[in-house]
This record gives sequence, C-alpha cells and structure tokens, in this order.
Amino acid sequence: MSKYVHPIFEQHWQFTEQTLDWKTAIELVGKPLIDSKYIEQRYITSIIDNVNQIGAYFIIADGFALPHSRSENGVLSMETKFSLLKCKNPVTFPEGESVSLLIMLAAGDNDRHLEAITDLITWLEEENRLDNLVNIKTESEFEQLLFSE
Repeated sequence: MSKYVHPIFEQHWQFTEQTLDWKTAIELVGKPLIDSKYIEQRYITSIIDNVNQIGAYFIIADGFALPHSRSENGVLSMETKFSLLKCKNPVTFPEGESVSLLIMLAAGDNDRHLEAITDLITWLEEENRLDNLVNIKTESEFEQLLFSE
C-alpha cells in the first residue's frame, strides 16, 4: 500500500462514527471541497436534487458511492478534486441502497473527470482497497489503510 493517502484526496478525507442520513452524508463529504473553495454549496444542492429526482445514480459498487454533478453546477476549480468520507454506520439512500464509503468528485471539465475517475478506480482496485475501505469499522483501521506501507 502507499505510504500516504492518494494525492487526489490531498487533506480531504474524513471518518465518522455518527449515524447519518444520506443528505447529511452528501453535505459532509462535500464540506472540505467547499472550505477549500473548489466547489460552491450549489454543487452539493444539485447532487441532492438529482437524487430526489432520479435516484442515487452514483452508487457504483456495493457499499460505495461517487457523488458528483455537472461542473456548471458549482465547480470552481479547473482541476479535478475528490473528497473521501468513510462512515462507520452505512448511509441509506431513498431507494434502499446502503453505502459506507463516499468519494465526492468535482471535475472542472469532462476530460479531466474521466481521467481522474480512471486514476481513482485504479487506486481502489489495488490490493482490494475498495473492499477494505468499505468494510473497516474503526478510524484507526481507516488511517492504517490510507497511510501504511
């Protein structure tokens, strides 16, 4: 495993033991990107609105969601940015799907978006990292997975 969290996350990763509803989880995973001025609040609002209208289109594997919206809905950076949230207690979306790992994607444009997703998926597939991230239960296990060699 890498000695540091993947550079695409910078310092944008969190672990929570709180039981969250899906809207709060979307807000929480997006907060570091708002605080760093990579996205506006309306980006998160557009994701929530999309879930209400068409469902959680961004659940891409058991226990894993990649919430995102269109760049014109409030992405401020031309660089693609990610934020990771690991929830000890799974978050249930309106159609009954549960996830414990959320990685928000904020892409400046479509080309960068596709390249970053490819990079992310490659990282998640290494050494069963996705399964490990989905299944861990403590903050120390989370940090060990992200930072140990």
